[in-house]
Amino acid sequence: MRLLLIAGRYGTVARQYIDSITEVINDTELTLNESVRYAADTAPEPDGILITDDALSMQIEKDRRDLEALMSALTALRPTAVPVILITLDSWKEQEWENLRAKYPQVGIIVSEYIRVTPKLFLEALRRTREFSGRKAQKPARGAEGGMLPGLEAGSSREGEPARKSFLDRFRPKTKERQAPEPTDVLTRELERISRGISRVVAVTGHRGSGVTSTAVNLASEAGRRGLTALIVDLDIDYRSTNMYFGKFHERTKRDEDINASLIRTLARPQDYTSTAFPIRENVWLTGLGYEFNDPRLIGQFVTEARLTGLLSLLRNRFNLIVLDLPLDLLRQYLEIMIHIDSFGLCVPNDLYSVLSTLRNVENSLPKEQAVYLNAKSKLVVTKYNDRSRFQGESFTPEAVSRVLTSGLMEEFTYEMKVAGYVPYSSDFDSQIESDVPLVHSSINYERAYGNILLRLLEGTG
Repeated sequence: MRLLLIAGRYGTVARQYIDSITEVINDTELTLNESVRYAADTAPEPDGILITDDALSMQIEKDRRDLEALMSALTALRPTAVPVILITLDSWKEQEWENLRAKYPQVGIIVSEYIRVTPKLFLEALRRTREFSGRKAQKPARGAEGGMLPGLEAGSSREGEPARKSFLDRFRPKTKERQAPEPTDVLTRELERISRGISRVVAVTGHRGSGVTSTAVNLASEAGRRGLTALIVDLDIDYRSTNMYFGKFHERTKRDEDINASLIRTLARPQDYTSTAFPIRENVWLTGLGYEFNDPRLIGQFVTEARLTGLLSLLRNRFNLIVLDLPLDLLRQYLEIMIHIDSFGLCVPNDLYSVLSTLRNVENSLPKEQAVYLNAKSKLVVTKYNDRSRFQGESFTPEAVSRVLTSGLMEEFTYEMKVAGYVPYSSDFDSQIESDVPLVHSSINYERAYGNILLRLLEGTG
């Protein structure tokens, strides 16, 4: 059987689960959106298609349109319907794709009950694909029970639509499409280059009052503004500051008990995040606790390392960026998840008090091994940057802050730390709480500042 594997970055792993009697047509890793162009360019004629969550954009309507476009492209190449199996961790997919499956009965969905897709599910998907292909290979049929797409008969076309391409059409030169102009802004070009198919877990941390929540909120907002999907996880259950930055979330928590307990529910069932987390914008989500939530038993039961590890394992491939709001004094509760974090954005204002407070918090919160790991995986974010600040008579620049921070004041904190960027302080800084508008949406200067920080953190520390 010839299989078109659409699994995004998971494709390399997925190939290991494909049995020896199945030939994977595509050599490259494909997303669902990329597969439409791939089908048009290569005319693959597969016997079946296997899709995983990693290939989806997580934008419901866009994924539906892309799948329909792929089905239409394949229909023009062969008379029988091609079976499509989606292996998903999202139990809501069956409901989201209900209308699509009614139109294309050859589309099947297998929902995994585990936090990862198992080899057994891949084998089950291949079995279903072969069964469908075997039934359709005997004779082209029509309608819901046949291999044709509804309303499209062999050798004909709908009114106003072009007839099916012949075999020879694939050898004719293709019409050159007009290409969208390349962005001239360096930051935009760099973000577009690095963000394609990327998946990162970034923990924003720092001592209390250093701008941790503001940085987390604006990084996620900037990612969303750039077309990336982002999830904010507010782990600061003592202060719950995201309520101040997102008034709609706060208001919703007061009248909706489910959203009031959003963090608990999302940790309990991360695969159902579309109903347990709060949509800030189309592609930016927030999960945290409302001010009204007060159940120590549930917090103790669900806000744990094990639950958070499960959430990160399941959702990291569904979002381009997961941002953890995680102040330094809370890190001791989550030592085991540090290896699941791709990079830390360490928030430190450019004054000596903040540098010393940061090191003291690290010393009090982390064992030596984890302190070294934090140093190695961190990039410095200088928050509330004051260009008049001085240290030993010199301007206390972000680079100077990094040098002092790793100068040996703390034995475990001596690795050179790169600077992700700095956030200039102004009178507008605190207005984002009153206006419910993150800084990245209020000023070109903040937009550039957080854009650069986002780029450096997405690049990781490797």
